[in-house]
Amino acid sequence: MTTFPCKNPDSRFDSGTDTVPELVWEKQDLLVPRYDDAIFSRPELSQMLSDAEENRSMFKACSRDRSGKIISGLREWARRAVLEEAARYTSELTGKDIELPEDFNERLLLITGHQPALYHPGVWVKNLLIGKVAKKTQALSLNLIVDNDLVSSTSIRVPQGTRSAPFFSDISFDESIEKKPWEETTIQNKDLFCSFADRTEQALEQWPELSSPLLSEIWPAAIAHMKVSDRLADCLVAARHAQEQRWGIENLEIPISRLCQTSPFLWFACYLFKFAEQFRNTHNEVLGEYRRVNRVRSKTHPVPELSEQDGWIESPFWIWRVGETHRHQLFIKRDQNRILLSDGKNVITRLPMHENCDLSAGIKVLKQLSEQGIRLRTRALTTTLFARLFLGDLFVHGIGGAKYDEMTDRIFTRFFHLTPPRYMTLSATKYLPFCQPFDIQQCDETCLLQVLRDLNYNSDRHLNANQLQKAASLVKRKQVLIHEQQKVREDRAKAMNQAERRRHNRQRFREFRQIDAELALLTSNLRDQINEDLVSVRQQIKANEVIQSREISFALYPEQVLKQLFDNLKYE
Repeated sequence: MTTFPCKNPDSRFDSGTDTVPELVWEKQDLLVPRYDDAIFSRPELSQMLSDAEENRSMFKACSRDRSGKIISGLREWARRAVLEEAARYTSELTGKDIELPEDFNERLLLITGHQPALYHPGVWVKNLLIGKVAKKTQALSLNLIVDNDLVSSTSIRVPQGTRSAPFFSDISFDESIEKKPWEETTIQNKDLFCSFADRTEQALEQWPELSSPLLSEIWPAAIAHMKVSDRLADCLVAARHAQEQRWGIENLEIPISRLCQTSPFLWFACYLFKFAEQFRNTHNEVLGEYRRVNRVRSKTHPVPELSEQDGWIESPFWIWRVGETHRHQLFIKRDQNRILLSDGKNVITRLPMHENCDLSAGIKVLKQLSEQGIRLRTRALTTTLFARLFLGDLFVHGIGGAKYDEMTDRIFTRFFHLTPPRYMTLSATKYLPFCQPFDIQQCDETCLLQVLRDLNYNSDRHLNANQLQKAASLVKRKQVLIHEQQKVREDRAKAMNQAERRRHNRQRFREFRQIDAELALLTSNLRDQINEDLVSVRQQIKANEVIQSREISFALYPEQVLKQLFDNLKYE
């Protein structure tokens, strides 16, 4: 095993300068695209390769600085270990041996990641983009399967009903389970799993446009993979990956559960344990600034603070035992030349951590946790810290992940004393083409409500010539009252005392209301028509919430629709 001793164990990574410039923190407007066929990218897709090259050059430049050898050495070590494990896992998915190119460390590495769910196309475009770019540029592409997150659902939403009254029903691919990490979740009902595609197709029969959903093509791969692994995550990934291969995409895949068992990652964990107090202080400082900049009051968004009590410092990792459904926070405490790890109730293990320790002894102890049925896993923010610092040349985030990395960038600067590498934010919206949306907007409802309100207080504005003639005396009296009201305001400081002014105001207000009520009777037909229109508009808006939902699984789309979205990812 390769080890990387620190020259100065009391210092953190150093780029060779005393301070690293930090950009002013401004609120980022990362908005989900709300119209069909929209692709959101920041920066532009055309900047992707240049940013990746610049990140690589930045890390190479660090190798010439006094502590840069640690960074460049760790990146080579981590990249080899993680990509070799990714090649093994991807081979298991495909049933074919995958070998890394000999010059893998000289090639650009593009990374993205997400949970292994059957997510919507706006998430999938990240995988499609890095695979497309890698194929055309001889780069490598890696997808991190976030199987340390909790399973939120074992079903997908399928549109039902009619165009005027559509709704979603849930079609299950497995039995409902208590929320637990994906890596702990196995397929509970194989018959239910195997019949998933057939049951979904039957539910879609009423929509001719969805007669050939992608699910029918990819689900045999999911079923076949049950012979290799009964883990739900593995089977879902096998289905998605099979389709990507049909489109010529050859991303490597690795679950976070496997990444967290590699020696470089355990080195990274030991490093954060060793400097736990400094990391906690930096993390909470940056989190507080994030909340101020984004005006967030929640104490849990985007992440909770790292706590400390009685010398136990919370570290940004999860820990639990095999079979448990609840992930525990990981707490560490220094005890002379050891670091204690706890789940908040019991001490899990003790890491040797002498002052001049090179962390290899700690790695050896952490490796034993897996053999004892104990899971040490990263959290979301720590995942991208590791991936961006030690693995990739460019990380492609969704909008949610990009919000996390507003914090990560500051942690790079303040804790690691490094300029943060650039990343890309990518998302897309593609509506499921099962029926045409209504040509209606939220502003149409707002306009009708404004007209109804105006009919309550200003019906005279909506009268035709005949109605105005009949109501001439009422309209004239209302104008007189308005004039009197303006005059009272102008003469407020003059002769009339406060009590008298209030009495006149009450009398004038009652007369206003009486006149408005009489005028409103003349517009009752118009009011009835607008109320009917309002009911119709609200029904159509509600229908469009289903028709124009961007959260529908990619598995329900016809292949040609998704292929068109894939082809629209133009980075040149």
